[in-house]
Amino acid sequence: MLNFNNCHQLLPNLTLVLSLLLSSVGTADTGVESSDESQNMSLKNRLQSGGFVIYLRHTATDRTQIDRDRNDLSNCQSQRNLSANGREQARMVGEAILNLDIPIGTVLTSPYCRCQDTAKLAFGSSVVTRDLRFGVGDDVQQTNQLSASLKTLLSTPPASGTNTVLVSHTANLKEATGIWPQPEGAAYVFKPLPDQGFEYLGRIPPDAWVADVPAATKFTVTSK
Repeated sequence: MLNFNNCHQLLPNLTLVLSLLLSSVGTADTGVESSDESQNMSLKNRLQSGGFVIYLRHTATDRTQIDRDRNDLSNCQSQRNLSANGREQARMVGEAILNLDIPIGTVLTSPYCRCQDTAKLAFGSSVVTRDLRFGVGDDVQQTNQLSASLKTLLSTPPASGTNTVLVSHTANLKEATGIWPQPEGAAYVFKPLPDQGFEYLGRIPPDAWVADVPAATKFTVTSK
């Protein structure tokens, strides 16, 4: 049992222990940041050779808006759309990829306006496919179909010397791979395998592209 009358004798030792713990935590945090930065650079360098599939969640959206009509996806007014910051994020990703000489071939996108706008602002053009549409609210059969379609896309090798980009949503990647893509604008890199499977290599968050954007076009990116 602890004798509270002797607690004053323990204070110097407790202070030393706390100092060591705080010091070790600070070192660990620095190591994690360095590791993340190194991984991001490694992924971007690997993308320069082509042969990968990039799953890009649409960039930041206006959270005051909601999807009111999931049947007529040609009507952007009834959907949650990109915010001003999200439009800048999309341009930034495109600028960075261009500046890094990362070759982009096929760009496929969900029919939702926020995904089409992300693809247009980042890459200039895209092909819309319902295989990448937002699957929330679908029945089990539809969800499984979307999952199977995405697995096929992640397993399909890009044209030689290029990378394929898939612009889509959260639930799609979660159902197909178990990965919940966060935040908006995050890119997930996959390597198609010879046996029709795929390997997940890592994530590039939206703000990790900032350093690769020419100074004249840089801007502040905020993520929620």
